[in-house]
Amino acid sequence: MSELISSWLNEDMESLNDSCSDDSENDENTISVERHNQENYESDEPTENTSEESEPDDEGENEYYLGKDKITKWKKNPPPRNTRTAHCNIITHLPGVKPHARNAKTIIESWSLFFPDNVIQEIVTCTNIYLTKIRINYGRERDVLDTSVVEIRALFGLLYIAGMMKSNHLNLSDLWSNDGLSPEYFRAVMSKTRFYLLLRALRFDNINTRSEKKKFDKLAPIRTIFDEFVDRCKLNYTVGEYCTIDEMLEGFRGKCSFRQYIPNKPNKYGIKTFSLVDARLFYTTNMEVYVGKQPNGPYNQGNSASSIVKRMISPISKTGRNLTIDNWFTSVPLAVDLLQNHRITMVGSWDN
Repeated sequence: MSELISSWLNEDMESLNDSCSDDSENDENTISVERHNQENYESDEPTENTSEESEPDDEGENEYYLGKDKITKWKKNPPPRNTRTAHCNIITHLPGVKPHARNAKTIIESWSLFFPDNVIQEIVTCTNIYLTKIRINYGRERDVLDTSVVEIRALFGLLYIAGMMKSNHLNLSDLWSNDGLSPEYFRAVMSKTRFYLLLRALRFDNINTRSEKKKFDKLAPIRTIFDEFVDRCKLNYTVGEYCTIDEMLEGFRGKCSFRQYIPNKPNKYGIKTFSLVDARLFYTTNMEVYVGKQPNGPYNQGNSASSIVKRMISPISKTGRNLTIDNWFTSVPLAVDLLQNHRITMVGSWDN
């Protein structure tokens, strides 16, 4: 019996060896066929492989926009973030409220940072000079009494309330009406006649010396107060990393030598101003009123787009900020100058 079992085992082993040898021969044949196909494939002329090799060139061309001069290349994608920050993009003068303005806790204290008592007193002095000049036109002197700091502050407060209530287009009689539908603030602060008179007499410069100042400055009626306000905007807060410069047309239809007409603006007639603004918090840190060509003197400056931008960026020059402007300001020489001389990275737009 044992001999029979041994013979069976020997037969199974021989059959297993035979099958293994057959499989190895098949594997060798398969490998040889694959090598033969590969050699034949490599020996043929490249067809599909050529298109694959040319794809990187197409992808490289698609990584940038070609400028109108067919030379300048503008990259589509930002640089990788895992690299060292370029020197021109290192932010200095960290953004935020400056130390002397951090003690302001209430609305009035914050407002006083931009309109301190000396500015209000200057407005009171200039307004009283004009009230004295027009007093002879009134029959009663009590109708044209001098104003004070408290009254001017109250006037500004009523103007803020009217703007908050979106009543800037309402007739003033509606705001002082006693029919129960108008707010009581206006009647409680001052009479409508006094309000009219102060709006008419409000002045920001000495009316007696204005003609001399206008010989070299078209903005003489508001120059002192406006420049002081802009200086305080720079003094109280440091803007963030991203800034923008743009123009705004403040609606005005009165008599003014530099009034602008721009039909595509909401207010077609008005006074145009340029502003440097924090792109995230909308804080205005620099402003300039466009008055056209100034007479010869200290205020005679260029009105080209690049000249305006260079004047507006004075608070952020050499601080590593990023500046966004529209196509009216944008030019390649300006972008190069801002990067090399002011350490500001400019992002602009061109008309296609």
